[in-house]
Amino acid sequence: MSNFAARLRTSLLNPYVLGAVYAVLTIIISVQHYLKGPGSYNNYLIFVKPFFNLLAEKNLYLEYPEYYYDTYKYSPTFALFMGPLALIPAWLGLMIWNVVNSVVFYFAALRMFPDTRRQAIFLLLVFFDVLTALHNSQANCLLAGLMIWTYVHLKDRRAALAGLCLALAAFIKVYGIAVGLLFLFYPGFWRNSLWAAAWMVVLAFMPLLVVSWPAFLMIYQGWYDIVRESATGIQLSVIGILQSWFGFPLQYKGIVQALGMGLLLLPLVRWRSWSHPDYQRLYLCSLLIFVVIFNQMAESPTFIIAVTGFMLWFMYYGRYTRLGWPLFWFAFIFTSLSSTDLMPSYIRETYLDVYKMKAVPMVVAWLVIQVQLLVFARRQSLIGEELAASDTSFLASEGTMTR
Repeated sequence: MSNFAARLRTSLLNPYVLGAVYAVLTIIISVQHYLKGPGSYNNYLIFVKPFFNLLAEKNLYLEYPEYYYDTYKYSPTFALFMGPLALIPAWLGLMIWNVVNSVVFYFAALRMFPDTRRQAIFLLLVFFDVLTALHNSQANCLLAGLMIWTYVHLKDRRAALAGLCLALAAFIKVYGIAVGLLFLFYPGFWRNSLWAAAWMVVLAFMPLLVVSWPAFLMIYQGWYDIVRESATGIQLSVIGILQSWFGFPLQYKGIVQALGMGLLLLPLVRWRSWSHPDYQRLYLCSLLIFVVIFNQMAESPTFIIAVTGFMLWFMYYGRYTRLGWPLFWFAFIFTSLSSTDLMPSYIRETYLDVYKMKAVPMVVAWLVIQVQLLVFARRQSLIGEELAASDTSFLASEGTMTR
């Protein structure tokens, strides 16, 4: 039994084994939802069917019940890019779409850690949130992956690729552009920014390949209108928490978002820390959480983005703080597990959904990260010592496992 347990542990701590698990589950989830019928993969239909409306030069942002329920809220460029999937059978397109999400996220995750053991642990920690996103056939794993790849390419001094990843993130969901704040931290700011701007322009005008100029203007006006209209809803966010807990007047939500933006930008006054790798990584964690908790329309599948930022923070920095482990269990139970069948439906529907509890751990964690960023200059040497100790402990445990 002990040998079996040791082999199981070794397998689970192998990122390539976990990659195979991710791949198999991605295919199983895709087949499962396809067999349940169109209602079970409606989000995928929302992504692919607007391609035909784009070709017909229709307003993409109206209701088209013959294709899907709800409305399309993504960019015209995204509708164009989904064209190849729209032209193949739904079962195959759904599978490819989910695989693309998994692959982009998986390989981005591998680049965040220098050793395979931590890569595997991270993939295990975000496992439930990845499954939640895949079950909803949404683009959140892809978006999280692109935001991480922007950081990775900036760190590797690959300006063109960093700009492309930023532009793709922004044209999937507008708030993906927030990762552009990382451009401040790396040499060649203007060069990097020009690459990003060039890619943004190219992607913005790509729909002109299939539509006329008047239709192009009409479609972009429709996108602007639907984004503005969607901003009236309230779901899993800071604003949702304030409204459900304290009856916060929703007409003042702009104040909350402005305060959030102010808190996000406040640590940037410590400009001498910008070039430090730990500061850059810590700010990435902050951005990944920020774009979710201050997005008033954030849904449960969106939280793979925030949880990615949280788990990166926890593995690098959180475990060494007094709040690290309590926050981990708080987030694991109320954010990661709250949308799964492991959470009793009565508790979820009666308490967690009503009080937006899924977002609460991420809000607390984000505030902790912001404090760490503000005091980073004073804790810089301590962080280096903690990371060195972490590397030593991981290497020691690796040696124990292989003996």
